[in-house]
This record gives sequence, C-alpha cells and structure tokens, in this order.
Amino acid sequence: MEILFFGGADTVVILYVTRLAAPAGAALNLIVACRGSVMAVAVSDRARSVARFLATDLPLGLKNLFLPAFCRNCGVRILTEENLYFCDDCWSKIELVEDPKCPRCGRPHSARVGFDAVYNFVCSECAAQKLRITNTYAAGIHADTLRDAIHLLKFGRKSHVARPLGRLLIERALPGMDAGSYDLLIAVPLHRNRQRERGYNQSELIAEQVGDAFPNADIKIALRRVKDTPSFSMLGARERKKLIKKAFRTLPGVDVRKKRVLLVDDVVTTGATTNECARVLRRAGAERVDVLTVAVAKRLS
Repeated sequence: MEILFFGGADTVVILYVTRLAAPAGAALNLIVACRGSVMAVAVSDRARSVARFLATDLPLGLKNLFLPAFCRNCGVRILTEENLYFCDDCWSKIELVEDPKCPRCGRPHSARVGFDAVYNFVCSECAAQKLRITNTYAAGIHADTLRDAIHLLKFGRKSHVARPLGRLLIERALPGMDAGSYDLLIAVPLHRNRQRERGYNQSELIAEQVGDAFPNADIKIALRRVKDTPSFSMLGARERKKLIKKAFRTLPGVDVRKKRVLLVDDVVTTGATTNECARVLRRAGAERVDVLTVAVAKRLS
C-alpha cells in the first residue's frame, strides 16, 4: 500500500493507493481532512502523478458538483473554468471579423461581387472623417453571444468574463498586429461615477488580460474622463461625436510623447469615443494611436 499526503493550509487530502493483482490497476480511496499545516510525503512517482491529477481536477469536479455553471445561451452545463458563462458550442458561433475590412474602423466590408482578391481598404465613412486613429483591430461583431458576454462584463458585474474575451482577442486580433511595436497600452477610461457604479472599468480588465501579448508595452492609466456623458446606446454618430467632445484629458505625470499607443476598449460602435481619446493623446505628443477592441458594431448597409 502507498500513502500520500498533500494539500493546502486548511485542507489535507490523504490518498491511499492499494495495488491489486487484477488488471484493473489500483483502487483509490480519498479522504479529505482539515489540518492547519501543509504535509507532503510521496512514496512513489505513481502516487505523485495521481496526486497532481487530483490536485487539478478534483477541485474543479467538486466545484461543478456543488456550484454548477450553465451556459447563458443554451443552458447546457459547463464543465470548465476557461469560460464560466458560455459553452464551447455557443462561443464557437461568435461572428468573427474577417477580411476584407476597413483598417481604420475595423469593420468588415460588405460582400462585393466581382472581387477576386481579398484586401483591406478604408471605407467611405472613415474616408469622410478626420480620424486620429491609424488602425482598429477587433475580434468579432457586436452581436448575439459576443454582445451578451460584453453586456455581462459591463452591466452584470461578471468581471471573470474578461478572461475569455481577452483570450478571444489574442486568438483573433493579435495575428494581424505588430505586437512588439507598441510602447503603451491605455484603456479607454470611465467617468468616476460610472466606474463607482460598476465596480471596475471593463476596458482595464481586458487590457490586463492581453498585456503579456505585447512585450514592449506598459499598461498605463493615462487618460481621465472628465465629462459624465449619458448612455450612447440610443444615439447616432453625430450626437455621440458632439457629446464626447472634450470628455477626456491626459493625466499629469504620464508622458506619451513619441509613444506608439494601443487604446483598449470593449466595443467600438461609431468610433466617436476612441477617436476623441486618440485626439487627446495625439495632441499630447503620441506618435501613433491604434485601437484594440473585443467587438465592433455591424456596418449599416
């Protein structure tokens, strides 16, 4: 018989491994006992292997047993901690941003008959505006599952949604970027009243999730939202642009001169907010401002 003790400060799991002559292998009996100290006595490599397996899968199994999670879309039970709110099937149906797209706003172009080559070009809406943003990189379209996930993060106090959203950005947006070229990652700020209401800035949480993917960039709080604007959800592009004007200021002591900045946001609808942030940063001396966003709104056509 082999005996292994392992655990944390409050719980020690005692594993008895009894070898059997039968081909079935080993019989495992698991006893959980509360202790005040960490104990570790390993008798064999096999016991260690079993211990590592139980140390990772047992907590998740117990959590799924006593605190089950269900997909917000289809209701199926979720048996992973990678995404506690949407199952793999629903998550895989997110409408992704594909080429051809506009490099300025990040939105896909409408399908056009007769084009053989897939290429990206500036759309007519962006060409007609004075934009301070060079490129916008987005993972998906703000619809269905992705819209629901962002809504949970922004209004449902589900901060853990930032993790799968950050992973989606790394998988879908990062391959088209020069990740090593940026000096600063700056999250689009919330007004202090809105941040107090939500408990966090969702864009900051997303920036933290993707930060390691940009090896030369520091995550900085460089902007302050000084104007508490009303919700933009029911407003058009012209009204948004008017309301957001002079809503941001650079923070004292943060130097963005000659820096290549990547603005991080959860969703870009008309681009009024990110463009105003970019205007303020460029005025403060930033060399270039790009945008990284989880989602972009559908193009009106």
